[in-house]
Amino acid sequence: MKYFKFFLFLFAFFVFIYLRLTPIINKTVPYTYDQGRDFLKAEEIVRDKNLTFIGPTTGMAGVNHGAWWYYVVSIPYFLFNGNPISFYYLMFMISVLVNLAFFFFLKKEFNLITALFFLLIITISPYFIPLAFFASNNIVTPYMILALIICTYYYSKSRKNLWLFFIALSLGFVFEFEVSFGLFIIPFFTLMMVIFNYKRKPNIKAIALYFSGFIIPFLPRLLFEVKNGFIQTKTLINFFIVPKLHNPKPFIDVFKDRLILFWTYFSGIFYDRNNLLSVFILIILIGILIKFKNKTYKYETTLYFIGLVLLLFLGSLLYKDNFWSNYYEGIQYIFLFIIINAFYLITSGRNLFLVYGRYIILILFLTLNIFAFNKEVLSKKDKVLTGLKSSETAVLYVLDQVKNNDYCLRFYTPPVIPYTYNYLISYYTRINNQKQPQVDFTNNQCWFIVEKDNFQFRVKKWRKNNEPKRGKKIASKNFNDDYVIELWLGVK
Repeated sequence: MKYFKFFLFLFAFFVFIYLRLTPIINKTVPYTYDQGRDFLKAEEIVRDKNLTFIGPTTGMAGVNHGAWWYYVVSIPYFLFNGNPISFYYLMFMISVLVNLAFFFFLKKEFNLITALFFLLIITISPYFIPLAFFASNNIVTPYMILALIICTYYYSKSRKNLWLFFIALSLGFVFEFEVSFGLFIIPFFTLMMVIFNYKRKPNIKAIALYFSGFIIPFLPRLLFEVKNGFIQTKTLINFFIVPKLHNPKPFIDVFKDRLILFWTYFSGIFYDRNNLLSVFILIILIGILIKFKNKTYKYETTLYFIGLVLLLFLGSLLYKDNFWSNYYEGIQYIFLFIIINAFYLITSGRNLFLVYGRYIILILFLTLNIFAFNKEVLSKKDKVLTGLKSSETAVLYVLDQVKNNDYCLRFYTPPVIPYTYNYLISYYTRINNQKQPQVDFTNNQCWFIVEKDNFQFRVKKWRKNNEPKRGKKIASKNFNDDYVIELWLGVK
């Protein structure tokens, strides 16, 4: 049995690496407006020494995420001279290290079988896989949730007040990397702390430690607010007093939407978002928590997070507008921790049915891992021109054509501001020692990179404003259906 468990670990870890590293090696990773903007900001910080105290925009006008994300992406920019793919290798390394750390945490505090169960689930999870190759501020949030889970567990186990500091530290970073989740989870988590500790006498030192934990993550934001007259704080307060709803819905529709959303969170944990498997796990989960309830700190921590999920669900009902899935980015780790706790209760039993049951579940998820790995190996995704690879191909083609001559280059992208191309041009002209493009026609010519847009009238409007009236298209090239590269002759 010892060798079987060792084989499980090696195989699951190999598949874990393969499914996450392959898109990075092939450069088929997501590369959109947000990535281009953030990479350019990292360039400003490292190259121009232009520090910032505020981060990317949120869905709420006038309120931004924290600046920490920009400093995270500044690390690979500094180490690898701004190579676009280096940002994705950073996300991959964070994913590997954090999940391995949680695996060994489970092995130490629970048992090896429970840790293997965790690894087999996340290895092929449609939610957890992209976290390793999606470079965005909200993608760090799930790892802060994992830190929160570990700190809460150890606080429940030891009752040492120092863990309150680290709990608040984790919550503060959740807010900074995904403001919407922070707005909900901080008050609800604090409420759960009060509920679960109502029998204990108030401790000023504990309260002070808890709230001091928020200082470090909030420090850049506080500096920005002091400098700018608390502009974001005022915007946030005004939003709560007079909320601006874009698509208000009746309560029954809001309730249905949230049920669907939370089911999406839960089912997204499992392979292929399989509803049948998700229902099966949910039924077993409920049965185990009812049957094997006990008074240990492990079970108490489980109840704690179940209560938190219920509060998060009820809190989401208060917002009668669209509630996007990223608003609770990382809640999947909370669901998974509850599932893991339930599985541990099975592994701690000596009943023959439970002994066989836990290995049947492991073999089930091992089979799914084998199937998912085989399916991925047989796929032709490595030959698909998409994501970063697609944008790089377009930019490198134009730079290869112009050599070291002066040239004009214009872009059309649906987000209007071509951050994606701006960053790639900035990087490759610097690395290849080529000239930066001009906006005006140069030598009576100009290159266009025109992306596909479902709203064709916007493309037509852009072409009307950019194509020379008496000009002529003398060359056209497209590597896929996402864009077309054109060379135009003539002056407007």
